[in-house]
Amino acid sequence: MFATLVLTILIFIVILVVLMWVRTPRYRIQRHNVIALLELVLNGQASENDWRVFAAVPLRHNPELDEIRERCMDIEEREYIGPSRSGLLFSQQGLEELRELLQNLKEMEKASKEKDAR
Repeated sequence: MFATLVLTILIFIVILVVLMWVRTPRYRIQRHNVIALLELVLNGQASENDWRVFAAVPLRHNPELDEIRERCMDIEEREYIGPSRSGLLFSQQGLEELRELLQNLKEMEKASKEKDAR
């Protein structure tokens, strides 16, 4: 009886340790991920699902990227046309605005890499 109780407690402790060690995955998008997504959108290779995942998840870990995401949402409200035969999700005006955002992101990425290299 005592052995059963000890074995049960040990199994319980092992399960608790495993559950604490294996945490739920976190969706942490980084600047290079946003750059890649915008490049896919501009090339007509992004799916609607790719865009929805990016648009739906607030980026609280990086306020700078969250501001970019919010600007993308503003562009989406005005210029989103949905999936088309060409593969583009946005009107030409929307694509131009996204291209500008992409350029800004690439400049920030370059500045960040230069800063890290110092």
